[in-house]
Amino acid sequence: MFSKALWLKHSKQSRLALILLYLVYVVILPFSYYNNIFEMNRALEASYTEYPFIYIGEFSTLAFISPILVLILSILLIGIERNTGGIDFQFSLPYTPRQLFLSKWIFGVVHIFIATVFLSILTLIIHYSTILHQYIDTSGFLPIFVTLFLFSIAFLTIGLAIGTLTGHYFSQTLFTIFTIFSPILIFFSVLSNLKGLFNKDFNGLLEIEKKIVDWSISFQSGSLSITKDFDQQNVTYPTFDFHNLVVILIYIFVFLVIGLLCYSRNANANNGKLFVYKKFGHFVNILFVYLSATSIAILTSTIANGSNVVVYAIGLLIGLIAGYYFYKRLNKFFE
Repeated sequence: MFSKALWLKHSKQSRLALILLYLVYVVILPFSYYNNIFEMNRALEASYTEYPFIYIGEFSTLAFISPILVLILSILLIGIERNTGGIDFQFSLPYTPRQLFLSKWIFGVVHIFIATVFLSILTLIIHYSTILHQYIDTSGFLPIFVTLFLFSIAFLTIGLAIGTLTGHYFSQTLFTIFTIFSPILIFFSVLSNLKGLFNKDFNGLLEIEKKIVDWSISFQSGSLSITKDFDQQNVTYPTFDFHNLVVILIYIFVFLVIGLLCYSRNANANNGKLFVYKKFGHFVNILFVYLSATSIAILTSTIANGSNVVVYAIGLLIGLIAGYYFYKRLNKFFE
């Protein structure tokens, strides 16, 4: 897992993602925090009337950018090597599949940790060398950086785990994105079909929607902003949301186990195809056709500007046929 050879191999494969990761964490984010000095001075000069409420510590953008960067990292670590043939060489090395997968995961985690440490240090340097330390308590940074660190690891783990199921970086990319948003997508597709086919609202399902949002990884970063309210003369800090942290840790554990189990099976016969495991490919086929049919049914219903059950059913049928043949052609393209 800590082999120097593997570490150098991973570094060479993922160089682009690592450059972008450190660029964002070490340059862009600290510079963004530094800009809060000017916002604070502007608010002070205006005697708080024009700017009664300002952000003096905004890290929410990183909760959007960091997952994208670590997903790119996971694709470079697994997806690309399936297409270049590097995975065959990798499995010829004197390491077990589990060691190989863990080496990739630990490699990503270590770099996320180092980037987060650099971000923390630079933020504190800026904080104590400017007027911001007069308004912000440094303890407010702890929930932000811990949440960002775990949140990014969750996305890295999901990307790597999906890479053990897919045989091409194209399918790894698409199916990783789908997996992240799958709870919401599947719920709304079911809800849309119920409304379209029965022509009635199902308001009783709104509570289920709330539960799904509460347990979806894409909504677990929470608030990562420090704000100053001049009217109330107080500063609002993010706090540890233990529900969010539990959900994040569950995602990390579940997808780490999935990745270890699937990579240990050493299924390299279908490298270059959409999915390594044929049975899993059949499942995705059914899911793809279903979601395609739902999308086209919603589109036809919207174009018809009404809630006609017959129009929706026709759109659903067209979508089933179109989705089936599109996936069939797509699968042949990667054979």
